[in-house]
Amino acid sequence: MFSLRPLWVIWVSTLFIFGMCSKEAPETEKEIDKESKIDQKLLLELVNSYRATGCNCGSEGNYASTDAVIWNKQLEQAAHDHCEDMYKNKSLSHTGSDGSDPGTRIKRRGYNWKTYGENIAVGYQTEKSVIEGWIKSPGHCRNIMNSNYKEIGVARKGNYWTLVLGAR
Repeated sequence: MFSLRPLWVIWVSTLFIFGMCSKEAPETEKEIDKESKIDQKLLLELVNSYRATGCNCGSEGNYASTDAVIWNKQLEQAAHDHCEDMYKNKSLSHTGSDGSDPGTRIKRRGYNWKTYGENIAVGYQTEKSVIEGWIKSPGHCRNIMNSNYKEIGVARKGNYWTLVLGAR
């Protein structure tokens, strides 16, 4: 007489072994995600430190101190979308691979902006280095110091960075 019991034991054992192997995939994904992790608190502190003290933005002139910005999840998501796109396409541009501009990407995330700005960068390893790089660039510095902006979101993928500023 044929018994299904041994086949059932083999099948369960196989599932258990494959289940153990599949546990390694999330760790691999975590390793990949490390290149996208950012320190929101540090980014806010760095940006708001410049905003609090004022800043010379080179050819853009001196900017007086202004109010702090707050973190906005929708702006962060728009920044994330653009970082992912730039990383995937190995392209540094304010225009997305689908032809979108920053305003379109921000709106897609449900942020009904009155005004917005976007800083992008590639090659920086830390929050501090990318903010300092933007401060040394007159146009990017102007965005950070612009008193019309009230909220920000920042994202990173690999060494691609996007900072989105906005006001509703």
